[in-house]
Amino acid sequence: MSYKTILVQLNDKRRAEQLLEPTCFLARKFDSHVIGLHVRPDKFASTIPSLGGQIGTASAGQRDSDELADMFADMTANKPFTAQWQIVEQIGFDIGEAVMRHARYADLIVAGQPDPDWPLSAALDIPERLVLESGRPVLVIPYAGRYQEVGRIAMIAWKPTREAARAVFDALPLLMSASSVQILEVSEDVARTAPDALIAETLGRHGIKAKQRVSGASGISAGDEILSRLADATADLLVMGAYGHSRMREIVFGGVTRHIARHMTAPTLWSH
Repeated sequence: MSYKTILVQLNDKRRAEQLLEPTCFLARKFDSHVIGLHVRPDKFASTIPSLGGQIGTASAGQRDSDELADMFADMTANKPFTAQWQIVEQIGFDIGEAVMRHARYADLIVAGQPDPDWPLSAALDIPERLVLESGRPVLVIPYAGRYQEVGRIAMIAWKPTREAARAVFDALPLLMSASSVQILEVSEDVARTAPDALIAETLGRHGIKAKQRVSGASGISAGDEILSRLADATADLLVMGAYGHSRMREIVFGGVTRHIARHMTAPTLWSH
């Protein structure tokens, strides 16, 4: 099992290197084909107030696209993997649907965490939609910090649900190559200490020797507990199921997923 096609969504030239560094690291590790996808709103959509009217003129949009293409070419040149630049001009308002049409064919999607300081982030950063709609695992890279390597120390936020199980098995290539894997279960029952032995046994059959921990969330949210334990482990990968629902086409993360999405401190692989 491997990630033979990795798609990275690139929309912000300020953060392109932050996304391309871990993408190239994974492509070298798994001998992948990398697709750099840039979706550019058409001239009409770029004037819509919901997009901030800040995408700018056609010439400015073309200049940004050209700069992104140059960065992608520079960072994937002379590497031991193949790479392809894909630009799509989206007609209308639904940027996400244009990304989705390409993302569903990838083994792994790399996307950026929304940046609250970027006016266009709400319209163009769509990891939430990718996780809940693409049917593919999504590796979300925090907008703060640099992650040239991903998956040396991995932590699994585990509970016996469909979403968590899918995330673990989608992450197997990374978990199998990690130097350390920890399974964290956050329990509301502070007296519970026995971990779920079945998930560790299952991973063991893949050659993954995972350490287990049950952590109580008394007096602290489950999301904060996960982030705290992630920091303690100095992990550079969090694996977890994503929980959410769609309401009137508004994609909404629930509870713990939303908290991690807003406050993530390490690359996070989500499946739904």
